[in-house]
Amino acid sequence: MKITLANAEAALDEVQRDADKLHSRELRKAIAEYIETQRAALKAVRKKLH
Repeated sequence: MKITLANAEAALDEVQRDADKLHSRELRKAIAEYIETQRAALKAVRKKLH
């Protein structure tokens, strides 16, 4: 499970890098908010596992 969580975090980092290249400020903001929500969810899952 730890490997899968690490992969999820890496995927979020990749999405963030790709989103930073977008021209639309609103879209970048929406994606950033979604990424933060997903990071919080990953943190909660990580906490439950330990």
